[in-house]
Amino acid sequence: MLATYGSDGTEFAAHTAIRLANSTGCELHLVYVERLPSYPAYAPISVRHLEWELHEGAERAGLERLWELDRTIRIAGGTVAGAHLRIGEVAEEVVGLAEELEVDLIVVGTRDRSVIGRALMGSVSDSVVRLARCPVVVARSQETDDKRKRGRRPGSPPWGTGKTSSA
Repeated sequence: MLATYGSDGTEFAAHTAIRLANSTGCELHLVYVERLPSYPAYAPISVRHLEWELHEGAERAGLERLWELDRTIRIAGGTVAGAHLRIGEVAEEVVGLAEELEVDLIVVGTRDRSVIGRALMGSVSDSVVRLARCPVVVARSQETDDKRKRGRRPGSPPWGTGKTSSA
């Protein structure tokens, strides 16, 4: 199952999932998870009643992205057994669908975030790895690695400082 949510690593993860599915003769399911903005419990009722409209808008946007992903996979030589849209928290939705479909493997991409950034903001791929009951492949493209390495100065820590040098 290829799990996506609009991160930078989606394209490489898609190619990885296609190669794995084609080489093993397995079915490839796609899941796209669209997040909903959350409101604090004390939000006015006038804002909370808009939740239905937000959900509907998220569903439309998610379907468009899912259809585009499905088309991209097919053009790249993949065969899609099922395309699934989920709305909510990405890791929970991905793992829930994986259990529902009884998948053997989940493939997710990763974005270019430092160790400190992942610690502060969290990482969807890390959460999927922790929650999933099946193996998870986290596909990081060479381009993502190159971006991370370019930002580092010799002798700088591997987790980065968030600063870039200028000449």
